[in-house]
Amino acid sequence: MQTNTYAKFWIFVILLVIPFGGESKDSPRPFRLDNVKVTYHFMDEDSRRKEAEISSLISRAFSVYTKLFGGLPRDLLGNEYNEIMVHVKKEKHLKGEADPRLVILTWSDVDKTFGFGSWQVLLLHELFHLWNAESFRYQDGQEQWFNEGVSEYYAYRAAVQLGLISKDAALTTVAFPIGYYSAAAGAGSLSMREAGKTNKTKFENYFLVYHGGWLVSMILDYDIRKRTGGEKSLDDLMRWMYQNYKRNQTLYNLNDIVKGLALTTNKDYSRFFDLYIDGTNMIPVSEYFPLSDAIWASKFKTHSSTQYQFLYDSLRADF
Repeated sequence: MQTNTYAKFWIFVILLVIPFGGESKDSPRPFRLDNVKVTYHFMDEDSRRKEAEISSLISRAFSVYTKLFGGLPRDLLGNEYNEIMVHVKKEKHLKGEADPRLVILTWSDVDKTFGFGSWQVLLLHELFHLWNAESFRYQDGQEQWFNEGVSEYYAYRAAVQLGLISKDAALTTVAFPIGYYSAAAGAGSLSMREAGKTNKTKFENYFLVYHGGWLVSMILDYDIRKRTGGEKSLDDLMRWMYQNYKRNQTLYNLNDIVKGLALTTNKDYSRFFDLYIDGTNMIPVSEYFPLSDAIWASKFKTHSSTQYQFLYDSLRADF
């Protein structure tokens, strides 16, 4: 959600003083990990007992994401930081939020987001937003497909890398966003950019924005790897965005993403974006992303599995 800079500052100050959702069971206390200092607000005893597990995941995620972007997250003034506040609360359904230096996690051990998303993957998603959304930021809601969809994709990849999703399950899990995108109510009549234009339309078209953006990320990552012989990937674009679009200086739009892809991969994706992101055409998934054949080849170890190596790399690779 796009928020005025001063409003976000005061929201942050209020959250420092007044814990969300009720009185905290613990006083705020800092915890120094190897690569990040975390100050926790645990809202209940069950959440407090998750501290070691949450701390381990935050520490590992910071290592993965810092390596990916080539730097720490940045605050509203463009300064890098490695100290964050984390609010943790247990409820029936999963929810999350991120702002500079702040992550809010509402977790559940029984709820799975649309059948596959755990609280751990949700936390990885919100931590990724400390870079994608907060360190560099979109001009308006039309780029929510990138903000949310790319964050979904990289949270999923981090979950695979960190062992939260097995390598075998890595391939089958991505059938979810493909299916949700294909069945989204606005698919074929509403562009991804139009779908995310306001906070209201973003959630009315959740699957088109989040899972459409996830699908675009997977396709681009795989296609770049295949066309460059594995020398380039979507990671190169993400580092370029981090380096060139400090949110306190310049906000990005669709044209900047297309330009970044051309500069970092030497490939022109402007027509793809015109048709499937700015336009209303449905992505012909099987033409770009041969998931079913790749799953079959991987499962039964057929000789054809080697032809899908770049797809396997995109979904299972270390950053």
